[in-house]
Amino acid sequence: MKQRPRKARAALRRHRVLAVTAAVVVSAAVAAGAAEFTARAAIRDHVTTAAPGLGADVAVGVADDWALWDLARGSIPRLDISSEDARVGRLPQVRVRARLDDVRLGDGGTVGATHAEVTASTQSLATAIRSAVPAVQVSAVTTDPARGTVLAAVGPGGAGQLTLRPVLKDGKVTLAVDGLTVFGRSVPTGRFGVGDGALAPESGTPKDYPLGLKATSVSVRADGLRVDLTGGPAPLAGA
Repeated sequence: MKQRPRKARAALRRHRVLAVTAAVVVSAAVAAGAAEFTARAAIRDHVTTAAPGLGADVAVGVADDWALWDLARGSIPRLDISSEDARVGRLPQVRVRARLDDVRLGDGGTVGATHAEVTASTQSLATAIRSAVPAVQVSAVTTDPARGTVLAAVGPGGAGQLTLRPVLKDGKVTLAVDGLTVFGRSVPTGRFGVGDGALAPESGTPKDYPLGLKATSVSVRADGLRVDLTGGPAPLAGA
């Protein structure tokens, strides 16, 4: 009869030990999670400082899923970057998927190689055309993948059609004016205030893409443009 209270007390002690252990484990997990979150935020700040055009909504993933360790040693084998609200030249609100290899965060920071895929919707293209020729009313933009052209309905009631063709030259992509028609008849582009050649770059736009990137291909798709870019060793400014 006297052994039961002792057994009960022993069981209660074991229960308390287990409860304390569980609390310690939970606290450690929460602390580790907070540290990992902070490490990812620090890495994200490095990248967005080097490439501010990525916008505010940037997601960063590390290859080994352990950003805290990578940040501590200052070396990251691979970073995966994604943004749905980036800006590339005149093109706003574009989607970017990028991979950065061999990222070093010390001594100014460097990246060994970069590959990026940029997708610009027809809405993004419309905004870019409006900013390039603000005097021209742009009501809608569509694409013709078969011809590799971008078509903008311009002027009152969209009576004019401005045809643009993406051009890849010297690692850059521009939209070249391919022609202008009004009610189906060809007219000089100057009639709508659009000059010949490529649309002029936006004032204040950097001459180079960030992280040493160069455009390697451009294609017209049903929903807009797709641009592939690659880059070799480059400084990671602001790291």
